[in-house]
Amino acid sequence: MFDEIPQPCIVSYNAMLDSFAKSGDMGSAISIFVRMPKRDVYSWTSVINGYGRNDCFREAISLFTEMMVDEDVIYGFLRPNEATFVSVLSSCANLDDKFAMYNGKQIHGYMVRSQKGVKYFHWNSIDSILWENGESQALDMFEMMKTSALCPNEVTFVGVLSACARKKLVDFGLELFQSMSRDFAIMPRMEHYGCIVDLLGRAGLLKEAYEFVASMPFEADASVLGALLGACRVHGDVDLGNEVGRRLLEMQPDHCGRYVLLSSIYAGAEIWDHAAALRKAMAHAGIQKVPAFSITD
Repeated sequence: MFDEIPQPCIVSYNAMLDSFAKSGDMGSAISIFVRMPKRDVYSWTSVINGYGRNDCFREAISLFTEMMVDEDVIYGFLRPNEATFVSVLSSCANLDDKFAMYNGKQIHGYMVRSQKGVKYFHWNSIDSILWENGESQALDMFEMMKTSALCPNEVTFVGVLSACARKKLVDFGLELFQSMSRDFAIMPRMEHYGCIVDLLGRAGLLKEAYEFVASMPFEADASVLGALLGACRVHGDVDLGNEVGRRLLEMQPDHCGRYVLLSSIYAGAEIWDHAAALRKAMAHAGIQKVPAFSITD
């Protein structure tokens, strides 16, 4: 039906992008994206967010980099918004390597320079304190800022909660999460809930992570459940992994990563028949690994 529209408007393009990205069909999303005669911030953000939702974290970061050298951004006609930053920072947080760390710092620098983010800069420095000095000093700084005029925003909390997850600072991370609505009137979004699930999962608190997901005020999306499934693989929780994995396959039946991860959980527990059945189902459905894409190719 979309192909029958003689001259689709940007709203139509963006609607298709969002639909494909949320369904995990990034190949079709990119196909639409490269055909667009004009892209706005929602176009770029939809694809960046789609990559992140589908565990293509490097592709999300790379596409953000391509966005920043697009002529519309260079000449000031287009700027990333908070949703863009949340999406790409979430992808940075899911990669524990120099590539992600470097890009995360570059993105933070851009935010400070371009969004008059001086009052946010000190909040983001909590991330550095967590890495250099640990939880105690970061908590002291956090308490000080709660009584000052310095206000964090949604993007700030994604960065700091992600740092807590990487350092497995459970108590501090949970306190930060609670403070969002309690102290700053910021309602947590899906990305913030995902950070907490990642935090609990990395710390091996799978039961707590599962209960946290069950207590969410809205239905957990695939990125949140994917973080929980990844923790099940790391910690060898077959029963929970089976439950979460089946839910994910219902949500994203064509997503190769869900099959592979659940199969790995079975293989790790030497449940070879289950692992083989998943691989066979994947092959029968013609599901292949999501390839990397670049609009500069």
